[in-house]
Amino acid sequence: MKKPKEIGNIQKDYLSCFSSSSGQKVLDDMKISYSDRSSYVTGDPYETAFNEGQRSVYLSILFLMEEAKNPKERQEVGDEKED
Repeated sequence: MKKPKEIGNIQKDYLSCFSSSSGQKVLDDMKISYSDRSSYVTGDPYETAFNEGQRSVYLSILFLMEEAKNPKERQEVGDEKED
């Protein structure tokens, strides 16, 4: 499992990469291709799952970028401080 510092670093990397002019163009294309359409395909659960996987990648990128902009206290499971 990644440590909180490593997670914060990768989030910053996503933000840096996709905040550039080229990165924004890629995100815009991904939004049109994977998010601005329904992922559901009537009668084909496999195609629906495939489309949801694509959408999930796009949403994960947005989530990581948002976390980099607004970092919260990160703590790994099992590393809770005892009183």
